[in-house]
Amino acid sequence: MKTTGSLTSKESFAILHEIENMKYPAECGIKYSDWREQKDKEKNEAIKNLVPEIGLGCTICYYSDKRAATVTKIVSPYKIEVTFNQTKCIDYYAGEYEILPELEGAAKVFTKRRNGYWVAEGQSYKDGVLLMLHYQNHYIDPSF
Repeated sequence: MKTTGSLTSKESFAILHEIENMKYPAECGIKYSDWREQKDKEKNEAIKNLVPEIGLGCTICYYSDKRAATVTKIVSPYKIEVTFNQTKCIDYYAGEYEILPELEGAAKVFTKRRNGYWVAEGQSYKDGVLLMLHYQNHYIDPSF
């Protein structure tokens, strides 16, 4: 297996999907809870090691809100730009949105931190805006 630094985006996502698709082997002699804990650790590590590429759908997490976005520029292995996707509101109170392929607004810059998380440039991990590369979602919390 390649080292994390030399993985392509496709290879890094293939590793994540392989872990997600692993089934519990009933005759393995290990408790399900222990197996599940190990699988979750491997999944979290794979998510931290995902390699972005231009055109990858992603999610910007603003506390309870989530904004659908797309990777639009790879500045370096540790710095990327993403742009919001346009969305169509289907049901505001149910949090249903259709994510459209068209992009809007200025690009936002995210940097990969030592802990593996992508955080908005200039913000701390603890209270910062996070970027999730492994899914694309849009949700505006109607209670605020």
